[in-house]
Amino acid sequence: MFFEILHFELRQQLKAPLFWIIAVAFGLIAFALTSTDAVMIAGASGNVLRNAPMVIARLINQLTVFSMLFVAIFVAGAALRDFDHRTSELIFTTPIGRGAYLGGRFTASYLAALVVMLICALGIAVGGMMPWIDPARLGPADWHGYAWAFGVIVLPDMLFIAALLFLLATATRSLLATYIGVIGFIVLLSISGLLTRDVNNLFTATLLDPFGGRTLGVVTRYWSSDQFNHQLPSLSGELLANRLLWAAISAVLFGASFALFRANREGLRVARRKPRIEPPTLRPSDASATLTLPRVQLGSDLRAKLVQLCKLFAFDTASVLHGVPFLIMLVFALVNLFFSLALSGQIYGTAVYPVTHTVLEQVQNSFHWLLYIIVTFYAGELVWRERSQRSAEVTDAFPLPDWIP
Repeated sequence: MFFEILHFELRQQLKAPLFWIIAVAFGLIAFALTSTDAVMIAGASGNVLRNAPMVIARLINQLTVFSMLFVAIFVAGAALRDFDHRTSELIFTTPIGRGAYLGGRFTASYLAALVVMLICALGIAVGGMMPWIDPARLGPADWHGYAWAFGVIVLPDMLFIAALLFLLATATRSLLATYIGVIGFIVLLSISGLLTRDVNNLFTATLLDPFGGRTLGVVTRYWSSDQFNHQLPSLSGELLANRLLWAAISAVLFGASFALFRANREGLRVARRKPRIEPPTLRPSDASATLTLPRVQLGSDLRAKLVQLCKLFAFDTASVLHGVPFLIMLVFALVNLFFSLALSGQIYGTAVYPVTHTVLEQVQNSFHWLLYIIVTFYAGELVWRERSQRSAEVTDAFPLPDWIP
């Protein structure tokens, strides 16, 4: 049964247009990063070649960090598919084991994420072969950097991301809660980087990085340009400890998903005491009283449409600003800003003054990533809100032109 579910879910993932849109977009990003000298990334500067094995490994590592956004779509989509399509009751009445059900869905989403990273690697390889790149900046094509990056970086990183998001989606049964969990994890990752940036905490810093990028920086901090162009780090010491630690954490997260899974629609819910509602008091009506209705004339001119636009704008804005997701994301940003400002008094043990430009840079670095997430999330949430709440048929019958909503 495990392989049947795996085959079905993987087929659903690969035939979805969104999958190929994300794959092509990330492939083009990887192509753009390697096909132009205007972007210096992953250490490809000076005497370090643009297609050096270590440069390729670090570039793929950085792409895995950004992969959390699309992995959330694949993993949450696999975990919540039956509940979104209202077929969970039918599935749970079949003689299917929990391990086969969860394992098949999780493995399919994990493989889908790996396919996207393979396309990213293809974009890196094709971008490095473009004729407009200076030949002096390129070395001989070598597949070892790609193989090492996938074996040491991509497979453990994707396993951890998929396990974390699968746990959130399985426990909460909510795509929104999964995205909030992603934001919380990014904040914790940023705070851990701030707490471990002191040079005296190198080993702790290497262990607390789930993606291994900081670990690669520590391992290769004394490498020469020739070593960057021809060598790859050995899987030992801090690097091996980091990979084993987060692989074990990934297994624990998936085990928690298995333990917390419930065959019901609600999933885990915090028990809250409901207030007692008193029944309304009925009053005898006065039969002699007459009801006079006001004269109403519906307006359909431009002024009426502008009033509708303003009312709908105010309603949607209030629903966003007063909503729990926005408030949680704002709290995460403030926590990140607090730690950033509190730990910005020293740089490598040297005290610095909180001058204006330093404080402004700290504020910008703490909030700009949140703006991207808010715009990305609410761009889809507001457009498809009525459809997701199954009230689109009602709102579509309103006397509103399409351009107003």
